[in-house]
Amino acid sequence: MNYLTDHEIECLIGEIKSGNNDAWERIYHNFENYIHKCCQAKLIKLYISDAERKDLEDDLYMAGWQGFVESLKKYDSEKGKFLTYATYYINGEISKELDLQLNPLGLTERPKPVKKRESDETEKAVISRISIDDEAGISENVLSYALMREKQSDDTKTDILGNEDIVRMSEIARFLKSEKDSKEELEKLLSENGISDLGGYSNERTTLQILEILKQTTDEKHTVSKNELKHLLRLYRIGRYKNNTSVPDDRTFNRVVAEILLELNPGKYTDENDSDYIIKYDGYTEDKLNKKIKPDKSSSQKVETASAPALNGLHYVHPFEYEETDRLIQLISFSDMLSVDEKKKLIGKIWELTGKYYTTPYWDGENLKFNPRAVHSRLTGNKTSDRERLAESLKTLQYAVNNLAQVRFKFNRYNADHELVPTSEYLHELSPYHLVVYHDNYYCIGLKKGDSRVWHYRVDLMTDVEIIRNEDGKIVPVKLTDFEGLPILSAAWDPEKYMSEHLNMAYDEPQDIRIKIKNTDYTIIHDWFGDHYEKVDAVTGVDEKGNEIHYDIVKVRTSPSMIVHWAMQYGSRVEIMDIEVRKKICYELRRASEIYNDKL
Repeated sequence: MNYLTDHEIECLIGEIKSGNNDAWERIYHNFENYIHKCCQAKLIKLYISDAERKDLEDDLYMAGWQGFVESLKKYDSEKGKFLTYATYYINGEISKELDLQLNPLGLTERPKPVKKRESDETEKAVISRISIDDEAGISENVLSYALMREKQSDDTKTDILGNEDIVRMSEIARFLKSEKDSKEELEKLLSENGISDLGGYSNERTTLQILEILKQTTDEKHTVSKNELKHLLRLYRIGRYKNNTSVPDDRTFNRVVAEILLELNPGKYTDENDSDYIIKYDGYTEDKLNKKIKPDKSSSQKVETASAPALNGLHYVHPFEYEETDRLIQLISFSDMLSVDEKKKLIGKIWELTGKYYTTPYWDGENLKFNPRAVHSRLTGNKTSDRERLAESLKTLQYAVNNLAQVRFKFNRYNADHELVPTSEYLHELSPYHLVVYHDNYYCIGLKKGDSRVWHYRVDLMTDVEIIRNEDGKIVPVKLTDFEGLPILSAAWDPEKYMSEHLNMAYDEPQDIRIKIKNTDYTIIHDWFGDHYEKVDAVTGVDEKGNEIHYDIVKVRTSPSMIVHWAMQYGSRVEIMDIEVRKKICYELRRASEIYNDKL
């Protein structure tokens, strides 16, 4: 139910975009129940247990919040009521998540992305026709399906399955899996959905279908028995082709599976060729298959049907383990060598190689879920345990950024024994907003609890990173301030600018500083400040030999404390022109001179 009026919501959105945290909390709590109702409306027709329903609703709820935040960023009052506009995005994300959860075999086709101007025009057209019942709090429109149909011209419209078809497929799947598989009830259920016996399939197509099912639904931790695989094959054909033709009998099915394994796997198991197996099964290390099968009388290349054993514990061995996939996607996401489009293309290809159980906070199957404009680099850390901890912390933090969740963690430092130890027992609480890399170290930028300033923490020094949840297990939402980098306040943020203004990730207030350099030394400036510098003057001098030298005066905005040590690092190649900073440099040089002169 909508507790705030449309006018109150619009006023709060304006305050949120100016950093008002009270406004954010009011609108957050106002829409909690509404998003739950949107989720429940999608689940009401599903025949599932209470435990399954709760788990699924939790996943849909987080997807709905991502849609809500997206609508909050893009909304303006000219687009109509915010509730109507937000529902479009909320239900769209919920439908995509439901598709992923209930449609692991890809039995339905989701709407494809369209060009920007086409998408914007269609969005307005569909939203304008959505009728929201404020009392019920739920629109009955299947928004993503409506949008897809709207985009198709009259002469190209096709009968593509939508979200309701997914729900029906779920009902059929659960009915087939249950013990209530009476022929009359099944025929009634199938006929109501336009499913009939359309004829059989060739052995070749059956082989490809089984292989596709194993790729999509199994991995090392999720295996299938022969009977479960037959069940999935039947469901695959019903969902994709509306074809209820019976799957092969047990003996024929066993032979087809056996021939797939013989073709893809090594001939005989050894410790050395374990990694060469593409499909594994219970007993593969004892060559259970090879010891049972016999060649067919008609051809030594065929398996005698009666000799093929029933194999269980079948699973497809994906090219990369999920931990390896995490690392690959992280490396691509945080690479400074790839464009945004190249990252999307590569991550999409890797995603296609995984099964239905793999998830990552960096990619949702279609879109990047991180800020691709951030400056990224390689993973650091000498120890394997350090890299693993860093990877896990990054994954948790990116999840928190995606879902506007606060995090809790310990902050640490290294000691003389090369060990990472806590600086104190204090647990830091942070509203994280961005992940960046500065000189090979990851930093999380956000708002610290009880402080309105922006903070950044080195991620490799953070341990025990966890999402903060309340007593009901719900995520505690982030806090707001007037920080211009908040994703709620602006869709774009320039991490390069932030890091150039916080040299060596210092915390003091940035200020404009003038630097004198040779006009041939701009590479130094660019290495540290990117494009965030400006030439403001030019002067001429002479060297010790009386030769004329051309200098430029460059203005940067950065940390006044760190620029002192930076200027000392580059010695005579740079000269700071600002009086106060020059005084600090002189002081540090005198101290250094005293220290080192004492040692002579």
